[in-house]
Amino acid sequence: MFFIFFLFFMITPLECRLPAVAGQFYPADKEELISNIKFYFENIKTLPHSKGEILGIISPHAGYIFSGQVAGYSYKFLSQYDIKNPVIVLLGQSHYYYLKKASVYSNGNFKMPLGEIKIQKDFIELLIKHKDYFEPSVQPHIPEHSLEVQLPFLQYIFKEFSIVPILVSKFDYDFSLKISQLLAETIKNYKGRKVLIVCSTDLSHYPSYEDAKKIDNQAIELIRQYDPKKYFEELPKLEKTKISNLHCVFCADTAVGITLATTKLLGGNYIEILNYSNSGDVKFGDKSRVVGYLAAAFIKETKDTKKEKETMKEETQAEFKISLESQKILLSLARQAIKEYISRGKIIEYKTDNKELITPQAVFVTLTKKGQLRGCIGTTFPQYPLYQAVINMAIAAATEDPRFPQVTLEELDDIKIEISVLSPLKRVFSHKEIKEKVHGVVVRSGGKSGLFLPQVWEQLPKKEQFLSELCWGKAGLPPNAWQDPKTELYVFTVFAFEEHK
Repeated sequence: MFFIFFLFFMITPLECRLPAVAGQFYPADKEELISNIKFYFENIKTLPHSKGEILGIISPHAGYIFSGQVAGYSYKFLSQYDIKNPVIVLLGQSHYYYLKKASVYSNGNFKMPLGEIKIQKDFIELLIKHKDYFEPSVQPHIPEHSLEVQLPFLQYIFKEFSIVPILVSKFDYDFSLKISQLLAETIKNYKGRKVLIVCSTDLSHYPSYEDAKKIDNQAIELIRQYDPKKYFEELPKLEKTKISNLHCVFCADTAVGITLATTKLLGGNYIEILNYSNSGDVKFGDKSRVVGYLAAAFIKETKDTKKEKETMKEETQAEFKISLESQKILLSLARQAIKEYISRGKIIEYKTDNKELITPQAVFVTLTKKGQLRGCIGTTFPQYPLYQAVINMAIAAATEDPRFPQVTLEELDDIKIEISVLSPLKRVFSHKEIKEKVHGVVVRSGGKSGLFLPQVWEQLPKKEQFLSELCWGKAGLPPNAWQDPKTELYVFTVFAFEEHK
């Protein structure tokens, strides 16, 4: 009798999946784990407040010391929505097993340091009825970290929830689309509880710090287009980019594609980019070999939401400015950053509580020498706090603009620095809405994009000339692409300020 009891005791825990990476990817101690997540949340000073319906998020899955802060952006954004007891579809790529179908874990609950998490059995049963695309399996999930590392964040923001753990391998577009259709159909017909998708992925693997930022920006631009078919077509081209030591662009490429397609089928029409960084941004990170991380949300915006959002953007553009004190600090940081980097190869550190400086902003830094352009690099969407964006872009303008040789220490005194802080982008549907000498313009088509700051109107004062050169010279598109209805046009304003030399 004792033997039977002992045997039962030994077998029963196998009904639950035990943590595979507690104490490695994240703290195994409950109090320490909660403290870490709380720190990530408190470290986030600003977040967008989308009014639409949230359908899902993207969150990274590296060790918390590397990607925990980025993941915090996704989950703090999600926590703004008043959602009770949701069903979470966890979607990730299998790191240890090759799968011919989507693998759905169906063998008991997940035990975690913060408590046990239930699987949503009835939802799982609906999926695995489609035997050609979904199969119940346990083994691929046992060692897998990509789904597990999302769970403590979910436990931190939800008092109650249940999960549907799904792993995939590299599938083609048609197979992935069928999975997406079945998943979207199941979500639509699942009554009574909100269903959210959590897509677990990192970005580029193992290029250098600067190369990672370049390829990751392109990958982010690709998913922002919210076109699943184009994503599956264009991603292989990105993966063939000649960047040293680039192993992948999205490590969970198929999971991302399925998430794009599923949320699009559910009415998703906007992707909110919340944060980006890579492992080189961590103090002890190795900048010669990094991994990229993204926080994003999939949103279904209504007509009222869009109208309200456009009104807010217009108001923001009209009132957009940077205080004189902050201007001085940012110009000083830009010069210090360039000098320190070209003389010692180091990136300066700066800390502040100034809300204006810690708000994430899109920034361009322009360098001129005796009135001639010497370098100009920036970003079209907020990635870092304003002060950090200026530091990063100043270094990039001095050392990475492919049109010019790197700035030398000897010529630095002759260089003038201008900083352009971008307002949020606003989509326009006709070139007639573009205001000459006021708007900067972004053009996007077929995975290609280009940007002109408003300052370019000084060299190209006529709208047709301005837009044709933007398409041809910057985006690599036909000169008349701006007249094509399929081409996306965005406008923005800048608050620009420069050194007085």
